[in-house]
Amino acid sequence: MKAYLFNSNNGLYEGETFEDAGMLQQEDGITAVPPPDYGHGQVPVFDSRKKEWAVIPVTIAKQLLN
Repeated sequence: MKAYLFNSNNGLYEGETFEDAGMLQQEDGITAVPPPDYGHGQVPVFDSRKKEWAVIPVTIAKQLLN
């Protein structure tokens, strides 16, 4: 099944992959919930507790990397 990768430390979107459904329950940094559409200068961020994505400006995302 199609899955979406995110950094388990800060939630930043890292791309897509295909994974067995059973692995989604066992691994951090992967979800079946697709990120929302986003535009230039924006980045999706996954909230593991709420199991949902938010879109933030790249300037804020850069701060999460530091």
